[in-house]
Amino acid sequence: MTFRSREDGRQVIVSPDFIFRVSFIAVFSFLTVLRLYYRISTGAIHDHGLTRREGLLPVALRWTLGVPLLAATGLYIFAPETWLWMSVSLHPILRSFGTAIGFAAVVMIRQVHRALGRNFSSTLVIRREHTLITTGPYRFVRHPMYSAYLLLFFGALLISANWVIGVTGVAVIVTLMTVRLGREEALLLEKFGAEYEQYRRVTGMFIPLTHKISAIGKTSRDIA
Repeated sequence: MTFRSREDGRQVIVSPDFIFRVSFIAVFSFLTVLRLYYRISTGAIHDHGLTRREGLLPVALRWTLGVPLLAATGLYIFAPETWLWMSVSLHPILRSFGTAIGFAAVVMIRQVHRALGRNFSSTLVIRREHTLITTGPYRFVRHPMYSAYLLLFFGALLISANWVIGVTGVAVIVTLMTVRLGREEALLLEKFGAEYEQYRRVTGMFIPLTHKISAIGKTSRDIA
């Protein structure tokens, strides 16, 4: 992409890589502001990163994968000439598609936060005033936050064309979806009992059960 300066007529060439790097920064800047806002407004900013219910393994795995993810992200943003060994060749159309996916994932994360309200916590905590959410994205899936983040890092892989960012980002979310999710479901069953069991029968974990969507509206009314 080429721009012409109005003052001296010189051409300024902007590479596609620069444009996609700006897109990457924009996606994660919006995400950071969004997360910070909801962590402060819901009081989740005071949550500890580790609880007895969560266990050491999920936290250790997140740190093991998170450190290279943050390092690769920093190199991609601030020292792009040093990350060429981490790059993969992707067509600009595919990277543009990744940008759309990234922004769509951020919008989805916002919808999840809006539905959760003060129920949101970044740790495995069931508060005394906790309520079972079956509206918004939760009308269709039980754990839409995981789905949104998986989509986000898939988009990040396409935008950045950086396999380390893609692999470690997806791995962090898959770790949460596998190692941590069993405890999360058990806590919800303990708290809500038959109410949660009924909700679980008509929703998927991460993607909607399309053949049961028609039953979700009835379930939501029953629970309400």
